[in-house]
Amino acid sequence: MSFSFRSALKLIFSKKKKTLINFLSYTSIITLSIGAAAMVVILSVYNGLEETLKSIYNDFDPDIKVEKAEGLFFENKFIDQINQINSVKGVSAIIENKVVIQNQEKEVVTYIKGVDNNFINQNRIKKNLTEGDFIFQKNTLDYGVIGRGVKYSLGIKVDSDFQSLDVFALNQNINLNPNSLSKKLYNKKPLKVGGVFAIESSFDNNYIFTSLNFAQNLLNQNNNISAYEISLVNKFEPEKTKEKIIKLLGNSFKVSTGLEQREGLYKILKSEKLVVYFVFFIVLILCSINIFFLLIMVGVEKKKDIAVMFSLGVKKYQIRNIFLLHGIITGIMGACFGVTAGALITWAQKTYGIIKIQMTSSILDAYPVSLLGPDIIIITFMVITVAALASLFPAIMSSSNKDFINTKNVLS
Repeated sequence: MSFSFRSALKLIFSKKKKTLINFLSYTSIITLSIGAAAMVVILSVYNGLEETLKSIYNDFDPDIKVEKAEGLFFENKFIDQINQINSVKGVSAIIENKVVIQNQEKEVVTYIKGVDNNFINQNRIKKNLTEGDFIFQKNTLDYGVIGRGVKYSLGIKVDSDFQSLDVFALNQNINLNPNSLSKKLYNKKPLKVGGVFAIESSFDNNYIFTSLNFAQNLLNQNNNISAYEISLVNKFEPEKTKEKIIKLLGNSFKVSTGLEQREGLYKILKSEKLVVYFVFFIVLILCSINIFFLLIMVGVEKKKDIAVMFSLGVKKYQIRNIFLLHGIITGIMGACFGVTAGALITWAQKTYGIIKIQMTSSILDAYPVSLLGPDIIIITFMVITVAALASLFPAIMSSSNKDFINTKNVLS
């Protein structure tokens, strides 16, 4: 153990007398601990909300989506070729477009999403049902599964023998011009409601699922679709499969991974997390002010001791290191206590759900939390770095030649 390290420990843990310096030393550790604990808890809540949001979109979005680069619809003739890729678990043919849904005098503009049997087998929306069943046909009648928001807007009941929806869609084969006004501009088909799903308001208010055949007939698209939605064997390596699909289909198709489908959202989440780190870095700097004043006072109080050490041959850099190590040890202790306290609070929230979300429409009972290893490492590094920076100026000042000369004069 070096001389500087031993001296720094004695300055921190000295029990000879209780002074203001001792008080400031403990206060410095406590304030850094509180700052570190708060940072752990806030980032854990942020991570929990982020993971919940991603899981919500993962319930709706496929692992990989294939669309036409230009235009809306294309012929459904590539499904067998895509299925031959080893990393592909399943491929669903999808057709999607805007429609108007009417129930008596109530109307809603929404998206209709026609899906095939492979989509049903993926179990993505089925597990989000709140009412009814995920069915598209029963007793020769066509059924749909609607979002909870659409249900409330239309005032529709599930699997009712007396209620059905009228679905209106523009005739995609007609170009709108003065000569087309005499033609039928829209198609209309009846649809009964078999189930209701609830994921998130942006989906619940804007989507209705039905069979691929029903949607194709409504949109006059026969064998055409608007996208392939692909599920993967290994969800953590979509880029390799994406490259294989592009090589197979060519550049006339747009292939998007799950992250790329919500690229704007995930960029915002990353930016917000950087802002959280920056704000707490400022908070830690304010918490470290105690260390700055503590070491200034230590330097003033220990002038005679510093002069004695200097006269005994202690080097200038050793004196400086005593103060630097004092600050760093304080930072390490603050980081350890704070991270431990924050981790315990996070564990309690995750296990017992202490703080509840007071919203009747929320899909969660309590605030979600998630403690990530990289966050712990970054927080610990930030606390120790801030403590070291706070102790740098007092260390330089206490070991300066001018101060040593003054202390020598005091002794003489």
